[in-house]
Amino acid sequence: MRLNRMLAGATAGATMLVLAGGQAALAAQPSAPVATPTGRAVPATCSADQLANVQARVDLAVSKRQLAIHGLTSLLAQRPQVSAGHRSTLSALFTADAAGLTSTDATVHADTTCKQAVTDGRTVVTSYRVFMLLVPQTHLTAASDTGAYGAAALAATEPKLQAGIDAISDPTKKAQAQSAYDDLVAQTKVAGDDFAGVGDVVLGLTPAGMPAGQLTLTTERAKVESGRTALHAALKDAKTIGSLLT
Repeated sequence: MRLNRMLAGATAGATMLVLAGGQAALAAQPSAPVATPTGRAVPATCSADQLANVQARVDLAVSKRQLAIHGLTSLLAQRPQVSAGHRSTLSALFTADAAGLTSTDATVHADTTCKQAVTDGRTVVTSYRVFMLLVPQTHLTAASDTGAYGAAALAATEPKLQAGIDAISDPTKKAQAQSAYDDLVAQTKVAGDDFAGVGDVVLGLTPAGMPAGQLTLTTERAKVESGRTALHAALKDAKTIGSLLT
């Protein structure tokens, strides 16, 4: 019974990642469309209504990104397993991007020509990359850190689990438990290896390196998904072992 309680506690972090599996999927969502005019010539002069329209579109683009940053901030607060270093980096990015977007919006509202307003407005996308970069950075870091926590917790139970299996007297149950344990060890290692370093890699990307950096995001996203699959298998093994130890 005591061993089962220990096993239940160790799987808490792993279970959290499996239940929150939408993180990686959400991080894979395409970036939001650019809200400022692109791909066409912009006149050096324009009417007051045209300028106001450009400014309004920039307002909307900024508001959407500010709302996304607010959501990311809430998500981070709900993920206690995110490492202190990654948490600090993400918090600094949230603050800097929110302040930069507010400043850019003010700059656009101070512009007196459509051409300058469009030029300044485009930096809402190119200088911050909230949807293309910050969103996946946050979700992938949170998912990998949570998964690494769960994998480490499971790995820490392995010696005591093996001791419990060794004490099983029924040879059939013992063989079943040992088989599940061997798979748990293998799957936990795969998960730990997959999650390792993901946060450092994605947080090393910058807006200036996008969209080329999307290839890196795709690679790291695949590692998180692989880690989640392995961790899910390890959790099934843990439940099997727990049922055989009762």
